[in-house]
Amino acid sequence: MLKNSSSATKLNIEAKETPQTINVVTRQQIEDFGLTSTRDVLSNTPGVTVTGLETNRTTYTARGFDISNILVDGIGIPQVDSYNYNNSDADSYFYDRIEIVKGADALTNALGDPGATINYIRKRPTKEFQANAGVSYGSWDTQRYEADISGSLTQDGRVRGRLVGYEKVGDSYLDRYSEEKNGFQGILEADVTDTTNISAGYSKTRQYANGSQWGALPLVNSKGEPLNYSRNYNYAPSWTYYDWEIDNYFANIEQNLWGDWKLRLGYNLKKSEVKDKMLYLNGSPSATDNTSGISLLPEIYNQKFKETTANADIQGTFNLLGQQHEANIGYNWSKYNAQSVYSYGSSLGVITTDLPSWTPEEPTWGDFTYADPEERIMKSVYGATRLHLGEDLKFILGANYTEIETLDYKKNKVSPYAGITYNFTPEYTGYMSYTSIFRPQTVIDLSTKQTAVPVEGESYEVGVKSSWLDGALTGNIAIFRTDEDNFALNPLWDPLYNKYSSPIGTIRSQGVEVGLTGKLTDNLDLVFGFSTFSLKNMESGERGRPNIPTQTLNVLASYTVPQIPKLKVGASIKWQDDIHDTSYSTVKQDAYTLLNVMASYDLNEHVMFQVNGNNLTNEKYLTGLSGGQGYYGAPANYTVAVKFKY
Repeated sequence: MLKNSSSATKLNIEAKETPQTINVVTRQQIEDFGLTSTRDVLSNTPGVTVTGLETNRTTYTARGFDISNILVDGIGIPQVDSYNYNNSDADSYFYDRIEIVKGADALTNALGDPGATINYIRKRPTKEFQANAGVSYGSWDTQRYEADISGSLTQDGRVRGRLVGYEKVGDSYLDRYSEEKNGFQGILEADVTDTTNISAGYSKTRQYANGSQWGALPLVNSKGEPLNYSRNYNYAPSWTYYDWEIDNYFANIEQNLWGDWKLRLGYNLKKSEVKDKMLYLNGSPSATDNTSGISLLPEIYNQKFKETTANADIQGTFNLLGQQHEANIGYNWSKYNAQSVYSYGSSLGVITTDLPSWTPEEPTWGDFTYADPEERIMKSVYGATRLHLGEDLKFILGANYTEIETLDYKKNKVSPYAGITYNFTPEYTGYMSYTSIFRPQTVIDLSTKQTAVPVEGESYEVGVKSSWLDGALTGNIAIFRTDEDNFALNPLWDPLYNKYSSPIGTIRSQGVEVGLTGKLTDNLDLVFGFSTFSLKNMESGERGRPNIPTQTLNVLASYTVPQIPKLKVGASIKWQDDIHDTSYSTVKQDAYTLLNVMASYDLNEHVMFQVNGNNLTNEKYLTGLSGGQGYYGAPANYTVAVKFKY
């Protein structure tokens, strides 16, 4: 169970006394349910919606808003737009756990993202030697290999290291689609003195995908009639691909000062390169012939990103009026650069057969064009304190001053944060929190034909958290409301601007989340979460973003069989209500439920066998709806694995 967390406030305080909802996906849950990617992890996180826009692009939302604040060990660059974030489906093998903080996050994110913050916590070197490895084989010839070794590099244990690596290859249920992913991460950590700890590391990840979609399948014809496809249909021809490579360098210093005060310095450099060759289908097929209705856009798009972040903060406690209080103050600097080059292909002609039987040849490519470079520099000064107004009453007060400079503009904003908690009993804590929202955009405002002005708004949350069985079982209920002005209501790729464009408006999200996490008994572990909210376009009065579900239910349970203590069984259930899209004509995805199961058996203390089954009921469902397009999720599939540990 997570006892303390700094993911929401940068103050290392009890999760129970943090005035926001926190979900934690542990390493054990990742292993049990085979959650090898961020997409898998967040699909099993209460209150989070995963939308597969196409084979290699995924967006995540919480409470109706995109999740664009991605941190690693508490450090990261806030993303202005989630649909511009590269590598949104990172592999989970590098991480010990993944924390998801719901609601606006002005203290950890200069932009106050109102959906949620994802904080990946890296695996750290251990003093004691340990080694783990795994081999798995699954449906569509998917294979995965993993290795993780850690321990001391000196006899006194003051220098430690950890090396982690994985490889995944295989085909897919989708026609012509195949994928290879691999990566490794190395970290060195040293206690230079009794008061100084330094660590440094490097990771490299690669993904190569063939038969990749850009956009998805048109779901209605020109009369608005639904089009039916087999679940495995993929319009992307064999010459399409989507490849990326990421190099990540990072270093941290932690210096104990006086008393319990600490100085922390962090640095992160991330270089990414994306290369793709894609085909986009735009429009709806004609209902009367097979030669019109769809325009074709073949494109080669290569992009390089460089993200640099430096962070320094100092935190500790101080005494005032007979009470001990916590405080943190820090500075964050980040720079983001992106350079893109693209080429359009020659016309592929009209579609003269039914779409599912159409397989175009690769076009002739034109000259490459350099897109306008992107650059964003952000500087933030932040501070927070938790004041103990009594034994049970605590008040958190903080603010984040941020300057943002791009090639087009320079802006600054102060985002305040306030929270209060009260321990009614040792088991129950009530809380309230407030923060403001400020987020520049890159999307084009369709009314002005210019870059949209920054999003501004406010976010509120009130709730109760509980803890039973000496902290082994926790629960929460939260009521929230967020208002945002200048919100991009329906961002879609616009070839006219080579950017996303959208109508702009005011939106309100309000709802309730309930959750229960931990051990119900010594043998039964449970994660339960239910979320319901409304998302309203305040100008029109209509439902905002109807392609995002407003009710979700997640349950994960694992049970160690008492009569056979080496046997563990488990199941996960994900349910979401219906969604629809009105970009061309109304397209609907009914409510659906996905059932996954697992079983593992410890042959001895070093070897374990495991089997996982996903979508056991073989539900046919669309992974998401956007721009009148979508594609179907995977049918029932299975994986068997052998895992080793020492």
